[in-house]
Amino acid sequence: EINKLERIQENFTSKIYGLDQLDYHQRLKKLNLYSLERRRERYLIINAWQQIEGLTENVLGLKARRLGRSRRIVSAKISIGINGKRIKERDRTLIHNSTAWKSERLFNVLPQSVRNITETTTETFKRHLDKWLSSKPDTSKIDGYGVNVAAETNSIFHQTRYCIVR
Repeated sequence: EINKLERIQENFTSKIYGLDQLDYHQRLKKLNLYSLERRRERYLIINAWQQIEGLTENVLGLKARRLGRSRRIVSAKISIGINGKRIKERDRTLIHNSTAWKSERLFNVLPQSVRNITETTTETFKRHLDKWLSSKPDTSKIDGYGVNVAAETNSIFHQTRYCIVR
């Protein structure tokens, strides 16, 4: 499904005069755009930050704690059972892929300097986040693009783990 959505933006950008000879990732860079997957994940990070800062209602129930000098979002562990009954693997997967858990993983992969930003405007946080994101590859693997990328997926989570710091 991610690839289907990404292809829409890929197709649209290929029709822009002067960019038709560039591949999708080059077009995104030239247009100063993110892939749709990166935009969704960026939104999840910004939304998580706003919730733990108290700027928006904390509908996901996110809790931030200081672990050493670093602030992280922490959540309860996924239980393997409730009232003596084992939770099905399918249900554990649904929990693991929920918006709250995705937001937690994405926020916690940010560098300490970005995670620790507090008591400022959302625009200031976005500027710091975008500066950091500009150093991470945004190479979605649709239609053969991104095949030479070491990361498992284009997710910020995976790109950060495999990215060579510039």
